[in-house]
Parts: sequence; C-alpha cells; structure tokens
Amino acid sequence: MNPSPSIRLAARLLGPACIGLCAGVGLPAAHAASPATKAPAAVAATVTPPAPVVAQADPLPSYAMKGGRMVCGDRLRMDIRIEGKDDHAIDLTWKGRHYLLLRKPTTTGAYHFDDQKAGLVMIQIPAKSMLFDKKDMMRLADDCNPIAATKLVAAQ
Repeated sequence: MNPSPSIRLAARLLGPACIGLCAGVGLPAAHAASPATKAPAAVAATVTPPAPVVAQADPLPSYAMKGGRMVCGDRLRMDIRIEGKDDHAIDLTWKGRHYLLLRKPTTTGAYHFDDQKAGLVMIQIPAKSMLFDKKDMMRLADDCNPIAATKLVAAQ
C-alpha cells in the first residue's frame, strides 16, 4: 500500500508521536519516524503526570448552629429547629409550611442545608442565616438572626 503524500508529510513532521497513528492507517513505521525529527530522550523524560485530586474533608463549623424563631432584615420570620442530637438535619418553618432540610458538606465551614424536593437552601454563617429558592435562583430571606439575640442587641 502506498500512502498519500499528505500522510507521509504528516508522518515526517510528527515523528515518533505518529507511529501509533500511522500504524492505524496502514503506514509502515519506517516512514513514520525519520532520524532528523526524533525527539531527544531528555525532553520526553521531563513530562510529569498531573497530581491526583485529593478530596478535602468537610470542615466542621467553629460555631454553634443558631436555632429558634428568627427575624430577618426584611421583617420576615422563620423558625429553625435542629432535628436529633446532631446538626445534620433541621426542621424549617417558612410561611406556615414545614420543610426538612438535610446538611450538605461545604469547604468553608458554614452550615448548608438543602431540601431537594422543595428547592430551598438555608446557609448559616456566624453573622446571619440566609434562605434561598434554588429553583428560581433568588434570595427569600437575608440577615436572619434569633429574636432573643436581636432583642439583646437592641437593648444595648
């Protein structure tokens, strides 16, 4: 079989890298690598494989989960009740409806709770809690803090 001139030119330009490709199209390996185009062994030895991706552990928040009746910056209210002995689930009351939100791992150490079915996401950082509608990508409530803490700050 006599390869076309374009395949021979590509084989000469690509050199050793083309040997496997050329064998697949029926070009003999002798045509694939010419002595003038072989890469030095030192260059090939410097290529290192990428480092494996190491999964980061879920850092535990350094603060206690805030619960109870919350008042938000826009005067909306929500209730947060921690379910069970740990903080892996909460019962959220929002606009008269109850939602069970499960904790999701984060890399920041914030509390992140999610209800896939209802599309609600609640994030809690030390300064505040926020409630999001995941379906419409909008913030439903912001700057939510327990009422007891809000009254304490107002009294000072």
